[in-house]
Amino acid sequence: MTEQELKEIWMSSSQAERIQVALSKLVMELKNKLNHIEKVIRNRDIREIIAAFIGIPIFVYFAYDIPFPITRIASILTVVWSVYVIYRFRKLQLSRKNEDLTLPFKAQLENQKTNMMAQHRFLDTVLYWYAGPPFLLNLAFILGLGNPEIFNYSSGLKEHLPFDSGSKITLIVGLTAFYTFVVWLNKRAVKKTLNPLIADIQRIQDQLETEE
Repeated sequence: MTEQELKEIWMSSSQAERIQVALSKLVMELKNKLNHIEKVIRNRDIREIIAAFIGIPIFVYFAYDIPFPITRIASILTVVWSVYVIYRFRKLQLSRKNEDLTLPFKAQLENQKTNMMAQHRFLDTVLYWYAGPPFLLNLAFILGLGNPEIFNYSSGLKEHLPFDSGSKITLIVGLTAFYTFVVWLNKRAVKKTLNPLIADIQRIQDQLETEE
């Protein structure tokens, strides 16, 4: 049913029928929003899991190649964190309630609401499990880099590491800005996308309840 058809029905219908048309329009709009956000979520999950898998061998190599103890420990812990990130994303994927058209409409709505609430909690806590830990580990990695001459460190990686204070400060400032932006972006997604979507689902649920 197109928007124009809905308008025509609206103009020629009774009050009760108009309520049904309004509800149908809300459901259509909700369906479009859900389809869009679920596609965004799938792409995000794939991207983040792939990034974590790529990061694991990189930091394993750092732990092997770089001799400075604090930097080496930070590299190992970053590998552990990357595994945890993969676990968190996979856990969220597996807990998702799949769309089941054989269920009553109210049950489908409740499943969608449950999925969006799970995403809400997931994004609202990124500071504690997604942004905070790697920021602190990156900080330890950078500050742990000492004098390469003392350890007789001459790897080809040496040319790409920030050993002087100026480079370290610049990198730390950049990382602070980056992770602050990550947290802000996720908080914004909660406020601008998930909260309105959950409210839309609740609005339809409330309207269905009043019609019974």
